[in-house]
Amino acid sequence: MKVITADEYKKALETIEITEKQKIMLKAHYEALNRSITYTKLANSAGYDDFSVANIQYGKLGRTLGEAVGFEFVNLDNNSDRKFYSSSIGMQNSHTEGDFQLVMHHELAKAIEMSDIFKD
Repeated sequence: MKVITADEYKKALETIEITEKQKIMLKAHYEALNRSITYTKLANSAGYDDFSVANIQYGKLGRTLGEAVGFEFVNLDNNSDRKFYSSSIGMQNSHTEGDFQLVMHHELAKAIEMSDIFKD
């Protein structure tokens, strides 16, 4: 699997279209403790009542970002060819119990630090 560099992520963040709600969720994820966040917390950060809406919107961001950097998306589960598009943003935190937590890739966090994505 190809590792995406911080520079590649930064370039993509500067060129792809990101909605305001996606940007709010990305910022909440970036600022979360250990950069690990649940989809419920992502939903709350963007004002959604349901985590499934955040899941869809964050997945759309992940797909756009991943396609821009040539990311190899992981499968949603072992029995499916469906892709987990948020895998370009992060992977499951296997050290927690309860709700699914997504841990942001270190290279993406570095790209965010190098960019002006949250400066308006």
